[in-house]
Amino acid sequence: MTRLTTAKVLKLLESRRGLAGQDMSLVDLAGKDLSHLNFEGAIFFQATLTGADFSDSNLRRVDFSEADLKGAVFRLAMLKEAVFSGANILDADFWGADLSSVNMTGVLNMLQARFDGVSFFEANLSSLDLSGAENLVQSRLDRANLSQAILEGAMLEKVSMNEANLQGAVLTKARLRGAKIGSADLTGTVFREAIMEHAYLNRSKAVGADFSGADLTGADLQDADLSGAKFVRANLTSANLRNANLTNADMRGVNLSGTILYGAKFVNVRGVIVKE
Repeated sequence: MTRLTTAKVLKLLESRRGLAGQDMSLVDLAGKDLSHLNFEGAIFFQATLTGADFSDSNLRRVDFSEADLKGAVFRLAMLKEAVFSGANILDADFWGADLSSVNMTGVLNMLQARFDGVSFFEANLSSLDLSGAENLVQSRLDRANLSQAILEGAMLEKVSMNEANLQGAVLTKARLRGAKIGSADLTGTVFREAIMEHAYLNRSKAVGADFSGADLTGADLQDADLSGAKFVRANLTSANLRNANLTNADMRGVNLSGTILYGAKFVNVRGVIVKE
């Protein structure tokens, strides 16, 4: 595939033609209007795209690896299976975009980008540091790979992460009120002091997870595998633990007032204290 020069790309854009499948590595399209175009399968490796507008464009399977996307606009764009490895997305706007199955590993400045209403279905966000993130509210992260991700203090209220992979992720002090994390892999996940009131973790695998000091008031953990999990000084008031597996769990100082325990498996559980 022949790599197009910036001049050649600009000439093709004058006719508002799409550039699907073209290699545009290293081009400089800063500030250009690239909206409503078809770029499916194109390559923008190390391209300069600061402030470019890709609104409502087809960017499926586009490779933005190491591209400079500061301030770029992707509102309502189709970005399924796109690659952003090593790209700089400082102040980029992804409002309403479809980021299903994207690869965000090694992306730069993700915390400063806008992701309102974005779909990250089956996206790869593994090992990213998203500490304190406030830009994922109401995002859809179902079946996303967030293994080993750092989400300390992140605002994730009402976020949907059903069937997501959160193995080894750190969500210490994260705000997860009403979050949907059903049937997820939470093996070894850290939720210390997280706010998880009315969160849904039903049928999740949380073997060895750490919920120490977390507020799980009214949370739904029905049918969850919580074997070996830590709930030291956690608040499980009115939570639903129906049919949950708590074998070898550490529940010292836990508050189980009003908790539904029907069918729960308590084997070698440490320090269960029920407060009336």
